[in-house]
Amino acid sequence: MRLLVLGGTRFLGRGIVDAALASGDQVTTFTRGRSGEPPNGVEALHGDRNAPDGMDVLRGREWDAVVDTSGFVPTVVGRGAALLTDSVDHYVFISSVNAYPSFGDEPIRDDTPVHDCAPDAGSPDGEFELEQYGPFKVGSERAVDQHFAGRSAHLRAGLIIGPYDASYRFPYWVDRMARGGEVLAPGRPDVELRLIDARDLGAWAVEVARNRVTGAYVATGPAGQITFGGVLDAAAAAAGTSPEVTWVDDEWLVAQGVTPWSELPVWLPPSAAAYAWDQDTTAAERAGLRTRPVTESVRDTLAWLRAGGAEEAARTANPRTTRAGLDPDREKELLAAWHNR
Repeated sequence: MRLLVLGGTRFLGRGIVDAALASGDQVTTFTRGRSGEPPNGVEALHGDRNAPDGMDVLRGREWDAVVDTSGFVPTVVGRGAALLTDSVDHYVFISSVNAYPSFGDEPIRDDTPVHDCAPDAGSPDGEFELEQYGPFKVGSERAVDQHFAGRSAHLRAGLIIGPYDASYRFPYWVDRMARGGEVLAPGRPDVELRLIDARDLGAWAVEVARNRVTGAYVATGPAGQITFGGVLDAAAAAAGTSPEVTWVDDEWLVAQGVTPWSELPVWLPPSAAAYAWDQDTTAAERAGLRTRPVTESVRDTLAWLRAGGAEEAARTANPRTTRAGLDPDREKELLAAWHNR
């Protein structure tokens, strides 16, 4: 298969490219060229899809499929899809569970409504605000379908984990348990999580492209995958440490001004998102999605961290966002206040 990947090879893109290469596919990447060169054997093309003529380097070329990891603004995605409509057979768009306006407030099922967003919404230069992320993902799906009707798939990803994660959400907990000592953990250890390794999502995206799968799918972990406590236990076991984990009440943390998801990654208090981890992945699994044990993702993330991953994450993080994780001094202050309450 001749595969075009729109987006870099830092994290999810790495999972896609590695899976395609392992299958013997011919891979071309299209990036701005800011995240380093792709692996050997990959053709690297450069341009800025946010510029009016920024994808012209793709004109006159043909691929069997494209996987789009870098589409965020409908009008920009539509412009690129229009350029590729006659030169690519199948389009796989990496979307998000944030496509559902009720995400976190109710379980996500096959018939759960998505945002209402026009396929031409957004600035043509690719700028957008954080609150537009979910609606714009839906608008981008629709922009793709304007040009690839009946030959597209939309993979609505949940929390993506694994090595090379510059957001530091999942790596924070692996690193924190490896450092040992008293660890502040939010909420309850029995909270069930649904997570997907970038390598599994990448491999599935390649197979969806190869098999010309169509439709929209929730792409995250299966029911009963792992608990929050299970993640921390796995991280301690992988690191060979024995931290003292103190589980702190959700609403107490909220009252202290602790920011969910950023200061304490992966944590969403029930008052803010009671169903944050309740999505039906049956359709995706029937379409071929397979996920490795989270313990394997923990082990490989720790190996990446020990090989300099923390420094790499700081260097390659998105400048629009703040690196996730609780400052050590802030953690100590909160633990002291919790014990003295």
